[in-house]
Amino acid sequence: MTKVFAVRIGEKYGKGVEDYLNSKIPGITWIRDEQNDMKLQWNKLRFMNMDIDEPIVVIDIDMLFINDYMEAIEYPIKRGEFLTFKSWWGDTGTLGYSLNGGFQKYYPKDCKFIYDEFIKNRTWENFYIDKKITVGPVNGEQYFVEDMLRSRNIKINYLPDEWVFCITKSFDDDSDFSKIKMNLKYFSFSDEYAYLDDFNKHIKIVHFMNTDFGEKEILKFDKSSIISCNT
Repeated sequence: MTKVFAVRIGEKYGKGVEDYLNSKIPGITWIRDEQNDMKLQWNKLRFMNMDIDEPIVVIDIDMLFINDYMEAIEYPIKRGEFLTFKSWWGDTGTLGYSLNGGFQKYYPKDCKFIYDEFIKNRTWENFYIDKKITVGPVNGEQYFVEDMLRSRNIKINYLPDEWVFCITKSFDDDSDFSKIKMNLKYFSFSDEYAYLDDFNKHIKIVHFMNTDFGEKEILKFDKSSIISCNT
């Protein structure tokens, strides 16, 4: 089984999401403390500094894993390849960015140069905010990773579009989520709906982006979960 790694730093999500992900993917290795003054999600780069000869998966914690989700975890890659799913934010499309930092599969030794470059030049932490490619106070690590990968001609592959769905702030007003429709601007999908009483059978990962949801709101959507949302 592919080794999976995640970061839970900060106060937005509590132990409930960690328990949920552990129930879905046993054996996750967690980072819970910042190191080398690396801020929040930038700590994901630390996994690129590991001496491991096999591919690993690094995930964000604001996600559900549903249906036959292990197909995503075990999706094959070769040395010199990097697997992710496509970014949701259309404002960077014109700039050529497509990598989503929420799911990454790679060989750490292929990507160690990315970690080394960041440690050597800490201006990267604010570079994409200063360039107004994204907004702060902490952001930009996925753009940095993509720029570094392209600088070494490492091939970026993507999970099938219909395997991944994003819930954004625009859905927040629909409290029961009974009629969420697929947003065809960002998704290629064979059916008309993403969620009708339950998620579409093709979806394996649900990513929550720019919502005000805490762990209770997120976890209630996975009906197969054994983890209580009463935290």
